[in-house]
Amino acid sequence: MTSLREEKKRATRQAMADAAARLVLDGGAEAATVSGITATVGVSPRTFHNYFSSVADALLSFSTDVLAKFSKEVPTVFPNSSISEFLEQVTLDATENEGKELHSFTSLFTIGEALENLSHTSKERQQFQVAADQVLETFHQRAPDKSRFEIAVILQACAGASAMSMKEIHRRSQAEESLDAHTKHEIVRTAFATVRAID
Repeated sequence: MTSLREEKKRATRQAMADAAARLVLDGGAEAATVSGITATVGVSPRTFHNYFSSVADALLSFSTDVLAKFSKEVPTVFPNSSISEFLEQVTLDATENEGKELHSFTSLFTIGEALENLSHTSKERQQFQVAADQVLETFHQRAPDKSRFEIAVILQACAGASAMSMKEIHRRSQAEESLDAHTKHEIVRTAFATVRAID
């Protein structure tokens, strides 16, 4: 019974963290409220505060989980690709599945922007930083010829391209444009080509 209870608690925590992230991606930082999260998941505000002290902590928890899973993929997925090619392919894959997009690298840039304006606990921030450092280290192992600083710059630039791609796809979809897979992929490829063309 204990394991079932713990599993239910983990699922509830994950559902609330996911809801916070989805609200940010769809409506910006101001859309992510405790009432919005609890309404989405179907729990009470009291339940939310049993797990998180704030919306920011829920977003940090979400981001930490995504980074931890992502760091496990970096060493083996698309092994012959450069860092930017790797992240471009990750973004292309995310355009094909909304659930996958939510839990992918593509969502983290937008959520990171939202977190800059929200208060959070030091514990959640520390856990996030550990996961972020692990991602940086796995990319450094993949590209040992580059310094950690260079890799951090590349990741930031590619995260911006990825986030802008998804925002543009979302904007066009909201405008009731019918976007097929080819069009979505072209948006992503254009964004990454633009980053690579900077001189």
